[in-house]
Amino acid sequence: MQLNFWLLLLLLTINSNAVQFNQVPLVGPDDWNLNALPSPNATGHLVFDTISSLLQHWPNTRYHYGHTIVPGTIPTGTLLYHGRNDPEVPTGREWAATDSEFARVFCVEPVECWLLTLVTTRPLRVLYFDGSSANKMPDGPMDTQDLLAWGAVLPERATVEWEYERLNRMCDTLGFDAMQLNFEVMLCNFTDGVQIQTLSKLEEEPRFPHPTYATFHSSVWHDHSPGETRIRLDLPHAISFYDTVLVPSLVSSRYGKARRDHRVLGIDERDVLAVLARVRTIPSHLVLSSNSGIDWRTLFQGIRDRYTIRLDVLQSVLVEDNSVQRAFVLIQTLLGPYRLRSAVVPPPSGSDTAFAAPVFRLCATAHTLFADSESVQATFTESEQLLLTAVRETDKEICRTLVRMWAEGVLALTRDPASALSPDLRLARKWRAEVDRLMDWLGWSVWVQCRPACTAPQESCYLPGVPFSMEEWNSTTPRCVRLFEPYAGLPEWYAGIFAYFFLWDGGGILTAF
Repeated sequence: MQLNFWLLLLLLTINSNAVQFNQVPLVGPDDWNLNALPSPNATGHLVFDTISSLLQHWPNTRYHYGHTIVPGTIPTGTLLYHGRNDPEVPTGREWAATDSEFARVFCVEPVECWLLTLVTTRPLRVLYFDGSSANKMPDGPMDTQDLLAWGAVLPERATVEWEYERLNRMCDTLGFDAMQLNFEVMLCNFTDGVQIQTLSKLEEEPRFPHPTYATFHSSVWHDHSPGETRIRLDLPHAISFYDTVLVPSLVSSRYGKARRDHRVLGIDERDVLAVLARVRTIPSHLVLSSNSGIDWRTLFQGIRDRYTIRLDVLQSVLVEDNSVQRAFVLIQTLLGPYRLRSAVVPPPSGSDTAFAAPVFRLCATAHTLFADSESVQATFTESEQLLLTAVRETDKEICRTLVRMWAEGVLALTRDPASALSPDLRLARKWRAEVDRLMDWLGWSVWVQCRPACTAPQESCYLPGVPFSMEEWNSTTPRCVRLFEPYAGLPEWYAGIFAYFFLWDGGGILTAF
C-alpha cells in the first residue's frame, strides 16, 4: 500500500512540462512481444524508405517503379538547362534539365549544339514523381503519371509519341507549373516563371565518351542523401501508393513479390478516384511545412543516420568472424540510450526475454513520443498520419530485432558470466540470419555498394540503370567505373548506346524503347 501511495503521489505531482501519458501509444502487451514479426502486408517500412530516398538517383534507379507523388517548389534563381540542335527557343511546354551535363546529351552530332540556360524568376510549383519517372518504359516507371493524366495505367502509351500529350493533360488539370521527373523538369510554360539567361552555341564533339561521361558525373552528385537540393518537397502533402488506407487494392497484387516488382498496375477504379481526390486537396499556394511544425525529412534521416553504418558493421562482424562477443558490444552501443538499468537489476533468469520489453518500448517510441500526442496529431494532414505510421513501424522492427539479440546476450552472460560470450557458432548464425532479414526488410539502397570498394580516385561506384544501361536496367550489382580518361568499366556496347537511344526528328527527341 505504501508503494502504491507514493507512486500515486508521484503521478499527481508531475508538472505540466513533463511527458504526458497520452504521448505513449495506447498498445497492449502483445505490441512489445519480441517474438512478433511484422505483418507480411506491412508497408510502413516501404513508405519510410521511399520518402527517405526522394530526389536521390541511386535508390530511384534501384527501385525504378515509382510509388510516391510529392508537391514541391523550385526556388527563385534556380538554373535550368535545355539542349537542342537549333537556336529556336521553345515557347510552349517543354523539358529542361537540372544539370547542364544532362541537357548537353540531347545535342545530337554531327549537327549544331545549342545550350539554353534558364533561370526561375519566381518559385515554381512542381509535382515530383519518384522512381525512374522520365524513362519511357511500359513496365512501370510511367504508371503514376498515367493515373494522373488518364485515370488509368496505360503501358502502351509509355512511348515518346505520348510524352507531350501526357504532359498536356497533367498541366491542364493539375494546376502545377512543372512536373519533376528524374533529371528533368517538364515545364508547363517555357515563358512563365522562367526567363532566358543565355543561349550558347557549343563546340561540336562526339557524343561518346566526353558528354556521355559528363552525365555520369552529374548523376553521381545526386546519388545519395541529400540528393537533388534544388527542388524542395512538401512532405506533409506527399501521396504514396504504399498507403494501404488510400490504396488498399494494391495490397494483394504485391503479395509474394520482390519489392523491385511492385507496380501500380492493378489499382482499382475506386482507389484511382481516391488518389485523384487527394491530389486535388494539395494547396494551390506554396507550402513547405505543416501546422505540426515537424520536419519529417530530418526525422527520417536521423533514424537512418543512427542505424545505417552500424547495422552494416554488425552484419560484417557476424559474417566475417562469427564474433558474438564483438556483435554484443556493438548491439549494446546501438541500444545505449534505451538499456534501462531496471531491466537487468536484478539479473534476469531462465530463457524468457520478456524482461527486455521496457527496453523495446523505449527504443521503439523514442522518435515518436511528441508526434504521438493527441494535440500534435490534431494538426496533422492525412499524409503526416502516414509518415508517422512509417516511422513507428520501421523503428519498431529495428528495435525489436536488436533488443531481442541484446536480451539473448544478457541471458547467456547471466547463465555463465565466465564465458563472456565466448565463440558460439549457433548464436552467431542465429544473429546473422536476423540481421540479414532486418536489412533485407528495410531495403535501404545505401547498402548496395561496390564490394570491394572503388579505390582509384578517378573511379566511382555505378549502379546500372535506365537510361544509361538499357541492357542492364534491372541490375542490382553495382560496379566500379572510371569517369575520366582513360575510360574503363563499361561494356563495349555502351559506346553506341545513345545512337540507338536517341533519334533526332525536326527539333524533337524520339526514344527508341
